[in-house]
Amino acid sequence: MLSIRKANIDDVDTILKLVNYHAKKGMMLPKTAFKVFKNLQNYSIAEEDKKIVGCVSLVVLWKDLAEICSLAVSKEYIGMGVGKKLVAQCMQTAKELKVPQLISLTYQDEFFEKMGFHLVDKNSFPRKLMWECLECPKLEACDERAYLMNLE
Repeated sequence: MLSIRKANIDDVDTILKLVNYHAKKGMMLPKTAFKVFKNLQNYSIAEEDKKIVGCVSLVVLWKDLAEICSLAVSKEYIGMGVGKKLVAQCMQTAKELKVPQLISLTYQDEFFEKMGFHLVDKNSFPRKLMWECLECPKLEACDERAYLMNLE
C-alpha cells in the first residue's frame, strides 16, 4: 500500500536518482546533493512496500505563496496515482501552514491542470524569480510554465 511520509537523510540518494533521472529526460531541472540536503525538511516521500517510488518538495516562498518542486515518480509507477498523492500532500501541508496559494513551474501541463491548477504568467511571481531562478541554467531562456492553485 502506498504511503506518504517526510523525507530523512537516508532518502537523499534516492531523491537524487528520481529527480535527476527525469531531469536527464528534460522533464525537470536537476538537483545537487547540496540542494536536497539543504531543503530536506521540505521533502515528502511516497513509499510502497518500503520502496521509495516518488518524492516532492514544498517550499514556502512568502506568506502568500508556496511552490511544489521536484515532483518525481519512479518510471514503473507513473500513471498509478503517486504524483497525485504527493501533490495532495503538498496541498494539505500548505493549508495547515495557512499558505493561500501554490505554484508549480513545470513541463507537465496536463497533470497540473487535472489537479485543479491553472496556467498563469510566471513573471507575476517576482519572489520566485528572486530566489531559485537566479541560480538556474535556464534563467535567460526559461521554458517552464507556471501553474497556480488558490487554496482559499
